[in-house]
Amino acid sequence: MAYATSDDLTAKWGSDLVALASIDPETGVSSPLRITTALDAAAAQINGYLVQRYNLPVDASPDGATLLKGLCCDLAMGQLSNTPGVRNEIVKEAIKDAKDFLALVAAGKAGVPQNPAPGAPAPSPQEAVMISDPRQFSRHRLRGM
Repeated sequence: MAYATSDDLTAKWGSDLVALASIDPETGVSSPLRITTALDAAAAQINGYLVQRYNLPVDASPDGATLLKGLCCDLAMGQLSNTPGVRNEIVKEAIKDAKDFLALVAAGKAGVPQNPAPGAPAPSPQEAVMISDPRQFSRHRLRGM
């Protein structure tokens, strides 16, 4: 299961670069099969990192799905751009950043936002809540003493 589609890849990297990267060397024509294969390979690579901390398939929240889609597109472009004219510095940097982030996820230093499990309590706010008894000594209670 790929985390991104060919439309996502085109939206992120542009139709010209995706068409250039997906050219089949035998036919000289852009191949949708090469794009699908690259997206599947990228998803497998992502799953290799995520399997250490998450149950697969990942039940990502909308933010998590967006994160995984971007990582998948970057890694897929790395799979596609195996020719010197296509693999430019921007593609190399995106691949490096994606792998670095996935390594942080695997190490437990970063995470992918998840949907809450059914029946799980709502996440608590990040602020402390103080609960105490009412005041025993107040100005009104001490009046007349």
